[in-house]
Formats: sequence, structure tokens, C-alpha cells
Amino acid sequence: MTIDGQNPIALMSLAQVAKYLGVAEQTIHLWAQQGELPAFKAGSVWWFRRSELDRWLEKSRSGASVDEPEPLSPYVKPWRSKWRLRKDEEQAEQTLVDECKAFIETTLKTVGREVFLVKQFEDRFSADVVSTAERNEGKTKSITALIKLRIEELTVL
Repeated sequence: MTIDGQNPIALMSLAQVAKYLGVAEQTIHLWAQQGELPAFKAGSVWWFRRSELDRWLEKSRSGASVDEPEPLSPYVKPWRSKWRLRKDEEQAEQTLVDECKAFIETTLKTVGREVFLVKQFEDRFSADVVSTAERNEGKTKSITALIKLRIEELTVL
């Protein structure tokens, strides 16, 4: 048995616990007998684990925890109008379309061919997103390639 005040799994005697908690030995003995303090008895001697004492101290403390400060008021989700919700949804859709266009352009630049099946882009993004990208940016090189892809798909099928 290791009796060391620095080791969290160390066993501590009644006198050491009294000194550690700053109370009288009689009080520690009484708390151990009443089961208020985590302890075990080996023969006629009470033993205490420092880690259990530390947990007991944290559990029986009053007030807020030092690690997790409590907010002064509960979190209230801000009210959002239907217009704002619709705008946020439109912005999310536009971001997805922009990401789709960027992916298509990157694919065209990195792969040495010019004809692809639209299916591979629709697998990554939805068919609606790819067609929206095609409609919105019909004059750019990447979307022109998409139009070629659509024609190629029809001839393959």
C-alpha cells in the first residue's frame, strides 16, 4: 500500500485525511462510520483513497463548477422570420451550386479529357443541383462541358 499525498490512487490514513480536509480526526472517523465519506476498513483501521475523496469533495461542493461556468441566463434561440429562413435556405442552395461548379471546373482541369458523364456529378451532388448549375452558368467553360455531357449521355443510352 502506498501512502502518498501526491498520488491520486494512494491510500490515506485517518490522520492524513483529517489533515487533507482540515477537520478533526474524530469527525473523519464519524463520517466514515456513517458512510458519508468514501472509505473502507481493513481490520480496525480506516483507509481512504485520495481519488475518491476528491470526487466526494466535487460532488458535495456548493455553487457552480469551476470548469463549466453556468450562463447568467438560459440560451434563447433568436427568432427568425420566414423571410430570413427562406434567405438562409436560398444561400445554402447557392453555396451548394457554387461548390458543384467548382468541383466540375477542378475535375475538368485535373483530368485530361473533356467528356464526362453527368451521372458522376449527380452522384456527388443531386441532379437538381447539377441542373441548376447548368442553367445558371450556361456560358462558362465548365457548364458548356456539362451540356456536352448531357448530349453524350443521350448518345450512350
